[in-house]
Amino acid sequence: MEPEDRRSQLLDSARQVFAEKGYHRASVADIIREAGVARGTFYNYFESKRAVFQAVLEGIMDDIWSVVVPIDVGQPIEAQVRLNIARIVEAVVDPAASRLLLTEAVGIDAEGDAAVRDFYARATDRVQLALVRGQRMGVVADGDMRLVARCLMGLVKEPVFQGRLAGEAPTPKELADELFRLLSGGLLVGLKG
Repeated sequence: MEPEDRRSQLLDSARQVFAEKGYHRASVADIIREAGVARGTFYNYFESKRAVFQAVLEGIMDDIWSVVVPIDVGQPIEAQVRLNIARIVEAVVDPAASRLLLTEAVGIDAEGDAAVRDFYARATDRVQLALVRGQRMGVVADGDMRLVARCLMGLVKEPVFQGRLAGEAPTPKELADELFRLLSGGLLVGLKG
C-alpha cells in the first residue's frame, strides 16, 4: 500500500474506533486491530494515540469546511442556501464527527482544547463573513453578525448534541428543513411591535 493510502487507512480506522469507544476507552491496539496492521506500522505514521486523534479531528474539521459552497448571485439564492444548510448538517450529524468534535475533543488536554477553540473561532469567522455577504445581497437582516453567527452555530450544534445524549438525533434532512424554516420565516408570529 502506498504511504498516503496507509495513512488514510489508519485515520479511517482511528475515526471509527474513537467514534465507537470515545477517546479515553480507545487504544492503539484497537486502532491497529481495526486497520489490520502491525503496531510498528501505526508508529511509522503516528507517534501516539493523541497524535492520531488530533489528525482525525483535523480531518473532521476539514470535512466540515469543505462542504460549504459560496453563493452564486447569478443563480437562485434560496436553493443554494438550503443546499449549504443541508451539507453542513450532514457533516455535523455524522456520528463520528458529532461525537468526536462535540464531546470527545473537549477536555482531553490543552492541545485538544486549543484545537476546538480554533475550530469554533474559524467557524464563527466564516459564518460571520457569509452573513455580511448576505446583508450586502439583501437577504440577511441587520444585526450583530458575530453574535448571529454564534447563534446559528448553536442551532446546528445543540440539536445534534442533545439528540446524541437522548439517543434520538434528528436526521440531517429534518434538521436542515427546520433550520431553513426557522431562518427564512422566523419563530415568533403575530406579535405586535
